[in-house]
Amino acid sequence: MEKNIIFIAAAFVLSVLVTLATFGQNILISFGGFVVVLLIAGGLFYAKKVAKREALLIFVLWFIFVICYYLYFSPGMQLASAQGTVLSDNWFNALNWIKNNTPECTVVATYWDPGHFITGIGRRAVVFDGASQGDLYARPTSSGQEGLVVEKYDSNINHIVLYKDGNKTTARIQDISTTLLTSNESLAVEILKEYRKPGCDSMYYIASSDLIGKSTWWTYFATWNPVDKKGTPYVYASIPLGQARPDIRQNAIIYTYPVSQQESFVLYDSNGSLTVFFQQQGIAEPLKVEKFLYFDNTGQGRLYTQSDARIPGLVWIEPGNRAILYIPEQLEGAMFTRMFLFNGQGLENFEFVNNWGGEVKLYKVKF
Repeated sequence: MEKNIIFIAAAFVLSVLVTLATFGQNILISFGGFVVVLLIAGGLFYAKKVAKREALLIFVLWFIFVICYYLYFSPGMQLASAQGTVLSDNWFNALNWIKNNTPECTVVATYWDPGHFITGIGRRAVVFDGASQGDLYARPTSSGQEGLVVEKYDSNINHIVLYKDGNKTTARIQDISTTLLTSNESLAVEILKEYRKPGCDSMYYIASSDLIGKSTWWTYFATWNPVDKKGTPYVYASIPLGQARPDIRQNAIIYTYPVSQQESFVLYDSNGSLTVFFQQQGIAEPLKVEKFLYFDNTGQGRLYTQSDARIPGLVWIEPGNRAILYIPEQLEGAMFTRMFLFNGQGLENFEFVNNWGGEVKLYKVKF
């Protein structure tokens, strides 16, 4: 009996190895494993090393392995390998800095996505994370108000507050979304102030590059209202360079950044004199964009305002003109824009602390 078990185990392992070597990622590529398991099981049976039932067991075990491998394990491996590194070195270094350089009572404010990383690696509390993104936040208030109040602010922000039985209740996701979207620094500070731990004023704020692509969501929640039951998303449009071609007659270079087949932004550089347009197919005259930020050869950014502009907003031109970021007027003065793109310039209550690889920027909130 023991010899039979050894034969069965050896046959199964050999069949699995051949299957992995010949099938690869596609179960239809080869029948090598199938042929091998038949030969081994059949050979052992005809050599009278195993009984018919045990030979069949070898085949059944192999078949179960193939089903599990190709339906579960292999797709999972492909999916995991396609995701890349979950946490970049910039994030890892930033979170370790927070852990080693801030008081233990510190609260870190940012959007919910990195919440578990902040608590797990940075060892600091957060306003909310993936598990609490839908949570409400109730705290005592002396306002004396009762009922549901929709506080309206800039950029169509609808800050919803429920006053009931001496408590003030808000949604955590809308509170942080409001601090990202508003251009009112005092409003952001007032909201964050209520998330401090008792007896501790230490709070830090993270502005990170991923929030550019997620602006659809945090602007939606900041502007959500209970009447229409929807918000208004605003988006930073990142557009890579499509082509650069010379204009020999004007001794200029024309940089084109296509938004679609019919629309594109155009940077016209004539001996260092710059103009930014929005070009639409079928319209002969391009439309000037109100503002643009350009980096010179020294890396110094310069903000230009164009007269007679008909397209509101700001075009952020990356160094080397390799891409642009169009910032609509609703996001132009947003706290996130000022913290991430302008490094907190002009802010009084958000003190720039550090920048990790242009991906994670940390601010200390001063109350």
